[in-house]
Amino acid sequence: MDINLRRKYPFTLRVIFSLTLFSILYITLVRPVRVYINQNLIAPFYLSLDEAENSRVTMTARRINIQPDGYDSPRGFGIPFGGYFWLPFALFIATRQKWATIGLTSYHLIMGIVPPYLGYLFIKQYAWAGAGLKVNETLFQGVFLISVFWGIKAILDQWKKEKNI
Repeated sequence: MDINLRRKYPFTLRVIFSLTLFSILYITLVRPVRVYINQNLIAPFYLSLDEAENSRVTMTARRINIQPDGYDSPRGFGIPFGGYFWLPFALFIATRQKWATIGLTSYHLIMGIVPPYLGYLFIKQYAWAGAGLKVNETLFQGVFLISVFWGIKAILDQWKKEKNI
């Protein structure tokens, strides 16, 4: 008895379904949870540190900015698993790239630990932690762009293969 639990849908339908499903999931569930965690758990911790040190900590719905005395611009970090995660994740799921999905998820899990720790150290006047936060911002955007391009390339390759181009 042969049971095939995976149905074969057209590739373009799979991509559209994946992007739609993960967009709805992000907007309805993940984004409100990220905002809640930032406003009720993470931001109060950093704001309490702000009172003890000579730094100015500000927050947005999904980001913490730290500006110690003597710095012209704030350094900070965002809460992981935002839009920079879900777009490439949806592309990787649609193209069934297991290792890319695992790698992207692992990277965002690490980003939930390292930047908050660097932020803590930066508030405690460790200047190198501020440089680490700046590098993290650039690296974070680079990983996002590479992931999106990788996902789009995989989509184009599979689409060409399906159309025999």
